[in-house]
Amino acid sequence: MKHPSHQATPWSSGVALTFMGVLALGAGCATTPARPHPRASALQAAGVDALARGQLESAAGHFALALEYDPHLAEAESGLGLVALRRGDLARAEEDFRTALALNEDLAEAHVNLADLLMRRGDDESALAETRAALAIDPGYADARLLAGELLLRVGRTSDAHWELEKLCAAYPRRADAHAANALVLARLGRPVAAGEQVDLALAIDPDLPAAHRARAEILRRTGELEEATREIELAIAANPGSIEDRLSRATILAARGLWDAAARALADLVSAAPRQPEVRFVMAFVALARGQAEAAVQDADDALALRAHYPEARLVRAQALLRLARADEARRELGRFLDEAPPTMVAERAQAAQTLANNVPR
Repeated sequence: MKHPSHQATPWSSGVALTFMGVLALGAGCATTPARPHPRASALQAAGVDALARGQLESAAGHFALALEYDPHLAEAESGLGLVALRRGDLARAEEDFRTALALNEDLAEAHVNLADLLMRRGDDESALAETRAALAIDPGYADARLLAGELLLRVGRTSDAHWELEKLCAAYPRRADAHAANALVLARLGRPVAAGEQVDLALAIDPDLPAAHRARAEILRRTGELEEATREIELAIAANPGSIEDRLSRATILAARGLWDAAARALADLVSAAPRQPEVRFVMAFVALARGQAEAAVQDADDALALRAHYPEARLVRAQALLRLARADEARRELGRFLDEAPPTMVAERAQAAQTLANNVPR
């Protein structure tokens, strides 16, 4: 979940962070063990300011020169990684973040920056490990906790995500992005009233926050108010047209409305933009199955499961597609694995799978 219009601030440090631009840059979460060269510190600070203004060339120059004064300044290496990340050079960004951590493994900001990169690549478990490393260094690092909550939601650990975000909202009640993320989790937990209260809090703090509109769209979709959900997600997309999450949410709402062809077109655009995001492949599988394309549904579900092995929703769609293809033995195995993996919150889906397994799949 990206937060383009909200400047996040950790609880206990002076670091400012947004996941669309200037992630934490050495202002206070963790520092290098030795005192840096004074000129290096000044150049590092100038690089942070330039990056905040979107002046990538200037930022890169300041960070690089800071490293000439002090080759061990991990914050400057992390800054170069952020410049590379903004330019879309993920390989260079990862190299810079890992170099920063080699210089100072306790640089919490570099762990968070690396986590953001890994999440963009679809490596959610590794990203989650990096957020845990950051929080082990600084439990009050709010941006790390927010990202941990979002990642836990992505990997299906919804209750754990709620716990992390509840702690964040309690400790920092003026963070609109935290309330919006918590609202999305509560919606997934089937608590629309509590989710709506969190959305209201988020929008009272930041009326233009795309994540809050996305969360409200999710609530409305789950309560069957699909036209209203469409309006909300369009507000989010208008504010942040490049957001993969918002565009995926729109495709999901189109599918819920039965607009299968429109949903398929929206998903086709997303595949090239987010080739390693398993949620895209899952929704593609769901739409393909609804359009009667069972073979394509199996392939898309396979792709989703290749990207995320523990993905019960994708496994259920795969089982349903196998049933359509009269591949009963494979369908039975998939339904059994779904029942093993699905969390208790998937009550209706578990009941449906159990009934199908008992009544409709021959041994």
